Amino acid sequence: MSNVINFRHITRTFSISVFLLLSGVYTLSAQEKISGEEVLYMEGLKEYNVGSADKALSIFSSLARKGSKNDAVYYYLSNIYSYKNKPDSALVMMERAVRLDPGNTWYNTQLASLYLSNEQTEDAIKIYESLRKSHTQQVELYDGLIDIYVKQKKLNQALEVLEDIEKYAGKSEASCLTRYNLFIFQNKRDEALKYLSDFDKENGTPRTATILGDYYSSVKEDSLAMEYYSKAISIEPSYVPAVFGQAELNRVNNRFGPYFRSMIPLMANPVVTSEMKVEYLSQIISNQRFVETFLPQVDTLVINMYHAHPGDSSSTYLYARYMAQTGRGELASEALKENLRYFGESRAAHREYLSILYFMEDWDNIISHIEKYPMMFAYDPGLLEIKGLAYAQKEMIPEAIGVFKNVLYIAKGDSAMEVRALSVLGDLSYQTGNRKDAYKYYRKTLSKAPSYNPVLNNYAYYLSLEGKQLDKAYKMSKKTVDSEPDNPTYLDTFAWILHLTGKDLEAKAIIKHALVYGGNESAAILDHYAEILYKLNEHDLAFRYWEQADKIDPSLGIADKIKQIKEGTRK
Repeated sequence: MSNVINFRHITRTFSISVFLLLSGVYTLSAQEKISGEEVLYMEGLKEYNVGSADKALSIFSSLARKGSKNDAVYYYLSNIYSYKNKPDSALVMMERAVRLDPGNTWYNTQLASLYLSNEQTEDAIKIYESLRKSHTQQVELYDGLIDIYVKQKKLNQALEVLEDIEKYAGKSEASCLTRYNLFIFQNKRDEALKYLSDFDKENGTPRTATILGDYYSSVKEDSLAMEYYSKAISIEPSYVPAVFGQAELNRVNNRFGPYFRSMIPLMANPVVTSEMKVEYLSQIISNQRFVETFLPQVDTLVINMYHAHPGDSSSTYLYARYMAQTGRGELASEALKENLRYFGESRAAHREYLSILYFMEDWDNIISHIEKYPMMFAYDPGLLEIKGLAYAQKEMIPEAIGVFKNVLYIAKGDSAMEVRALSVLGDLSYQTGNRKDAYKYYRKTLSKAPSYNPVLNNYAYYLSLEGKQLDKAYKMSKKTVDSEPDNPTYLDTFAWILHLTGKDLEAKAIIKHALVYGGNESAAILDHYAEILYKLNEHDLAFRYWEQADKIDPSLGIADKIKQIKEGTRK
């Protein structure tokens, strides 16, 4: 924050003193006529003017303690206290300034603002109403009164103030829109529209025409809406709200040629805020069908937006998300890597970059990137979690276990993060053959989250593979299919446990349901289904599903199993 204090009011005393100093006629006799208080005041004002707030405060405070009658002393003290975020002291000082110079309109408006900040609305109203009566034609002194009355829902009083303003300052776009909004607040929509339409005919501006266009667009009167948008653009061809309104009207009416002709340059215009573009394009790219139909044009919209705002993180994130969504992960990662040049200290920027790398399954770059910034990621469990998953994908299991133990330590108190870390530690421990630790982590997970389906499923499945505690495995697996009845993985585990307990008919029905919801793409599920069918003496069908499973994943060794079964050599 700058230490320079801005001020708008300079007292007559100060003006005269500065004139004497600058003109070089500040003679000894002139000094003798200036009191010690005035010299001290001028010194305080000099410090204030060069931004030395503490020195100015010390000087003005000493004058105030001596009971100075110079109103400006308290005015500047008020400003300094406001600057130092001491609103109560600022208010007290401004009240003293007004008491010493009650006719000073600037002091009064400043005091009213301080009252509003302090939620002393009635006191602020008294000041504004007084100014309205004593300085009727100086409407700028009391036009803030309308907002106060509107917030208090005193719409008639607000209207009276507006009429005074229009009486002395004339009608303007601002007064017109204020009256329009007052009508709306009073639920007088028809009167509001008529008033705005009449004003627009005589004194139309791009803004008034666009507001009318937006209204008629909202009630599906497209011809009228387009007429008003066209009028706004004829007055000011680059008026963004009208261009946007017209383009959007063309889009919803399937006039895509005019839509893109308007929207493409709009997205390239750096004057239009990136916030507005990002909000709008987020809705556009969420419509997958629209993106697929107009991919080249949507590309241009997004790319124009991105290049119009270099270094803007929000537009970069949208661009990257869109590129990843449309299968161009490399472009997405390049943009997010470039973004780190501007926001290298931002964990959010690193997280966005790592998320894209994770989406692209670029495990090597995830690991190297996190290791490049050890201090930034050392105490961030979310980022460490990504690193641990990358290690796991690279089959660097001991390293992954080390990372997730660290995550568990750092994430104390974050129950969701603890549950995920414990769950992964259980899975990783099982992969190393350490079943004791795996089950220990699973039990800890379920003690914190008894209905955590990933652990219920894995714990149950691993018990079933060992043929141990099948009753416990059944109960855990049953929970998962009760809560997610269409999850093929959970259905497969449950069916396999039923098979192991001799309930093959039930198992067949369950696993057939899994096949309907995507299980037919899993070699493991097809293998289990074939085993169940074979146990039910449906041998031909079983071999058919084994053959399908082998085509999907030959690494499972199903071809050898088929051969052994047919030769009668399977144990």
